[in-house]
Amino acid sequence: MTNQSSSSRELSPGRWTLSDLLLGAGFFLTGMGTVMLGVLLPSLSARWGMRDDAAGFLLFLQFLGSSLGASLLGPRRVRGLIAGYGLLIVSVCALAFAGMRLSFVLFFFVGLGLGMAMTATSLLFSDRYPGDRAARLERLNFAWAAGASAGPVLFLPFLRLPNLDPLFFTLTGLFLLLFLWSVLREREAPLRPQSVLDGAPEQQSVPLATLLPLLLMAVGSVGIEASMSGWLTTYSHRADSVGVGGAVFAPSLFWFGIVVSRLLFSTRLLAIVGRRRLLRATLWGVAAALALLVAAQHPAPIRIAAMLAGLSIGPLYPLLLSFILKRSSRGWIFAVAGIGSALLPWLTGVLSAHFGSLRYGLIAPGGAAVLMVLLSFIGLRRKDSTDPAAA
Repeated sequence: MTNQSSSSRELSPGRWTLSDLLLGAGFFLTGMGTVMLGVLLPSLSARWGMRDDAAGFLLFLQFLGSSLGASLLGPRRVRGLIAGYGLLIVSVCALAFAGMRLSFVLFFFVGLGLGMAMTATSLLFSDRYPGDRAARLERLNFAWAAGASAGPVLFLPFLRLPNLDPLFFTLTGLFLLLFLWSVLREREAPLRPQSVLDGAPEQQSVPLATLLPLLLMAVGSVGIEASMSGWLTTYSHRADSVGVGGAVFAPSLFWFGIVVSRLLFSTRLLAIVGRRRLLRATLWGVAAALALLVAAQHPAPIRIAAMLAGLSIGPLYPLLLSFILKRSSRGWIFAVAGIGSALLPWLTGVLSAHFGSLRYGLIAPGGAAVLMVLLSFIGLRRKDSTDPAAA
């Protein structure tokens, strides 16, 4: 009798709605945490005298940690959520006391905590809503994008202070609240029998030739997003040295574009347009926006290109996840995708330092966008029978 009542409480709509809201708030906060280093990078580079290749390596370490965090998750989603927020509490708090060398280590652990928390949250939603996975993931990633969009603006008052300690302590307190909620109230999502039955034949029938291009596109998608997140503030600052306020405007527009597009396609508009058709359109849009960004030399076109890039790339990763998670719902999917988030920001910094201009560095995410367009002709050859609106 006790087990029955406990199960009914776990499945009640009110409980899941409250849990979803708080997990969404956590995703908002991880969005802020992900873009934090990119926003702080001009200040940290000036303070420590870092070249672009060293700054790129700092970004590499954070996103490498994020990728590894995804791969460390087992089948227990809530346990991964607790571990992720626990790592974030310790590492972000320690940044307040760290110098340059220790910060390289700490940003790796910040990434590790972010990767575990974000992946555990995504998989919890995937487990809970197998029949509405694409739209739910769009909404969840909308919350993440909203945090990433608000982050540069919310960080701005802290950047004007003598040091960044108040920023790190504030984030530590917020992560602590999410940690306590996860420990005290979160429970594993009960797997629905039909989702298991539906998933088995899909995993058996999909050939590697179809799955591999989707995975490579996911690698490129998160890599481009991470590279833009990490370098757009610096790129904008060098084109328009009006101060930190002007520098954060371009990345804010980038993330605002992501927020708008993810909000739009978390509605019935996704079903009307069709997943495959939308995926093709966003791939071409990302490639065009990055070409404009590389060619831009003044603040206005940089901001326009940033906005267009955000609008195009916003639905891309959640869409790819909706295709891929039908085949497998394990953490290694997120780890593979995270390779791009580690490599592309680092490669951008290496090219920038080698050629003496960040414009040349941005050729790395631009080339990845072109490659994704080419891969789409392979990965989307077969019509998805579950997406009748696609063409």
